[in-house]
Amino acid sequence: MAKLKNLLRCYAMGMGIKGISSAFHLSRNTVRKYVRKYLDSGLTMEQMLSMSEDKLQDLFLDSKNRSRVPSPRRLELDALIPDYVKRLSKKGVSVKSLHEEYQKEHPDGYQYTQFKLAIRAYKCQTRAVGHVEHLAGDQMYIDYAGDKLEIVDEATGEMRKVEVFVAILPCSHYTYCEAVWSQKKEDLVAACENALHFFGGAPLAVVPDNLKAAVIRSDRNEPVINEDFAALAEFYDMAVYPARARHPKDKALVENAVKLMYRSVYIDIEGMVFHDLDSLNAAIRVSLAAFNDRRLSGRKESRRELFEETEKDFLQPLPAMRYQMKSRKTATVMQNSFVVLNKHNYSVPKEYIGKRVDLIYDAESINVYYGLKLVTIHQRDDTPYTYTQKEAHGLPGHHGSYEKDLEEIYQRAGEIDNILLLYLKDVAEQAKYPPKAFRSCRGIMSLEKKYGLDRLVAACACATEGRLYGYNEVREILDRGDDAAFLSPDEENAKVDFEPQKHKNIRGREYYSQKSQATNIISDKNNGNNK
Repeated sequence: MAKLKNLLRCYAMGMGIKGISSAFHLSRNTVRKYVRKYLDSGLTMEQMLSMSEDKLQDLFLDSKNRSRVPSPRRLELDALIPDYVKRLSKKGVSVKSLHEEYQKEHPDGYQYTQFKLAIRAYKCQTRAVGHVEHLAGDQMYIDYAGDKLEIVDEATGEMRKVEVFVAILPCSHYTYCEAVWSQKKEDLVAACENALHFFGGAPLAVVPDNLKAAVIRSDRNEPVINEDFAALAEFYDMAVYPARARHPKDKALVENAVKLMYRSVYIDIEGMVFHDLDSLNAAIRVSLAAFNDRRLSGRKESRRELFEETEKDFLQPLPAMRYQMKSRKTATVMQNSFVVLNKHNYSVPKEYIGKRVDLIYDAESINVYYGLKLVTIHQRDDTPYTYTQKEAHGLPGHHGSYEKDLEEIYQRAGEIDNILLLYLKDVAEQAKYPPKAFRSCRGIMSLEKKYGLDRLVAACACATEGRLYGYNEVREILDRGDDAAFLSPDEENAKVDFEPQKHKNIRGREYYSQKSQATNIISDKNNGNNK
């Protein structure tokens, strides 16, 4: 409209039709038409120049005469396009396949280019799409394909469905694909880690769908992430940034990558029979390599070339060791101060009896936490109905091997005297049962506190000579002082005469002698009175 206003200004200044036509590169008839409409309007030049562009357009441009009536062929296509666009959302349907169908039903219809432009124009009218800028090394989108692949058991012929995991780096469109057994968290974590090692680095964030293995509860502000998946992201220094629920465009690139897998990988392995997951993934890797090496539509580079040029150097380096997934279980410390995992018992300090603790474990170790405090660490042992204990936990009662405890007693006895050692071994041999032998030997060694080592050794020598084996036998020898003959002269002189232990509840010989005298006196008095 600015050009029209300048044209009218030139006419008002006295410039002729021929000059205006030459200056504005318009035909003379077009200039005459604008001048005629200006004169017919009856408006002054000032009024004309102050009008808005919309009013000028209504005044000078006859939109009714310029609009064309669509041809029957175009009307026919316009009636079909809404259904075609709706079918495009289905798996395996493309614009090219729709055009082939259209050509079969309408041989005189539009060619592929006009057909594609018509579909694009309809999409633009019905829904507006915003542009998203994808930065190098920023995100990795992950998703599962809707269609599953199959593995046939070689022995039974039974078919088992397997999931197909897809990951894509949105900046370069570099794509990864892998078959996994399920959508459980163990398979998801393993597939994500394999994708990171395929890319050779980790992005700043991973964008999963709202599947339970990754997101426990979706929320537009702060979704709750599965702890195991969050641990994987933390190990590789990534953030978990889930796509919004019911917003497929948040992960449109990986949705499109899944469709491309249907048209490439799925078609390449169609008709093949696989008996295990490894052979299936080997075939997928061959097809995936060809897919990533294929030139992108409208570009000179392939996905692999674009990745190596623009994105590879922006990924975070991977740790030297791979991530090992840890599992979690909550357990209550039992009254014997043990917790149970997979039917095996692990000791915990006795002050935690009755408390709820968290067991964080992998294939090698078990960490026991009380809140945020690490209580103890055990080596994992899946032997059922057995016990793993640490002596530092100070558990009540006897735990472990009696044979091992006997060896410790023998070692202590050997350091004192061989007579004591040989006697204890004879006692154990007579007992025949390790727990009973342990108790007898432990009791004999405890006599040291009351009688001293010298007398204990002498008593054992006396018991050996008399073929008396046991705790009670040694204690009676010491009580009677029969060990005196086996003491050396120096030890005999130093020996203190044994006196029975005094206690307020022990009456002793004097009590009964006094009572006997009192009884005799009373008896004599009674006899005198009777006389």
